[in-house]
Amino acid sequence: MLKILNLDFSFSRNNKILNNISLEIKNKNQIIALLGPNGAGKTTLLNAIADVYQKYTGKIIKGNNRIFLIPDAEFIPKEMTIKTCMKEFSVLYEDFNVTRAKKMLDYLKIDDNKKIADYSKGMKEQIHLVFGLAHDVDFYLFDEPLAAVDPLTRDTMIYLIENFRKANSLAIISTHIVSDMEKIFDEVIFINDGKILLYEETEKLRKQYQDRKLDEIFKEVNKVC
Repeated sequence: MLKILNLDFSFSRNNKILNNISLEIKNKNQIIALLGPNGAGKTTLLNAIADVYQKYTGKIIKGNNRIFLIPDAEFIPKEMTIKTCMKEFSVLYEDFNVTRAKKMLDYLKIDDNKKIADYSKGMKEQIHLVFGLAHDVDFYLFDEPLAAVDPLTRDTMIYLIENFRKANSLAIISTHIVSDMEKIFDEVIFINDGKILLYEETEKLRKQYQDRKLDEIFKEVNKVC
């Protein structure tokens, strides 16, 4: 499914970002949290899995699974209309599903004749999420998708991730905003200082730590590790 073996990555000789990471994710149809503070290595790990960063040591085994990374920066042109963007994406990416994109836009009550620049910051974030989720891929990698939006917008974006991604696909969500999202996580990966501290089913963790919140559990695990 997805197997990572002894993964190391650094931008310079004295600045190791990922340190001997090994991880095996066996099940596709789930949502996994990648939790850790800023600078923990979350973004770097997602970029390595998505082949944005390729100069690493170790192995990342993905089989024939297709991947799309939804970054924390804008990746669609603001001055185009949404309709034009959908046409462009359908040409650039053979896995871009225009029908599903339109369903999400209808759900959000977004007019695809408008330019992306015409919308508020929160709506822009939702539009970017639509363009990411419209890809028919096996792995969706989300880098801090909720970092710049208000609580109401977060609820909408969580609903989109749960209900509009391709069926039987894996979603890995890097975030430091845990409280609004932890109800949807099937499994959790704790990362800090470029190392995996823990990878476990969310329910098992909750039982082990008497139903405490994931951010509280992270602090406890981080102390031990």
